[in-house]
Amino acid sequence: MAIQIIITCISLFIILKAIGKLQKKEVHTQTFIAWTLFWFGVIVLIWQPHLTDYLASFLQVTRGADAVFYLSLVLIFYLFFKLFIRLEHIEQDITTLVREIALVKKDSEKK
Repeated sequence: MAIQIIITCISLFIILKAIGKLQKKEVHTQTFIAWTLFWFGVIVLIWQPHLTDYLASFLQVTRGADAVFYLSLVLIFYLFFKLFIRLEHIEQDITTLVREIALVKKDSEKK
């Protein structure tokens, strides 16, 4: 019971932080909706753990907790992959900008 209360409080805190970020326009509406739904889903699954059994039977896993764990791992690795790709793209953009700045400085020194 204590873990349910703790995770519910943490989830609600994160949702409140997300609301604050949305109000400050620091996060897109789609991102806000996705994260809010995720954290409400966490709250529902914490208080109704038998719901994970349906997921487990669909995925042909013995326990609901195992199904949630496996799906969480897949989701985490997918998000790491997306983050890695985005980081690579940012590094390429920075390299391009630095080269362009260097060329502009070189041209301005010649004049």
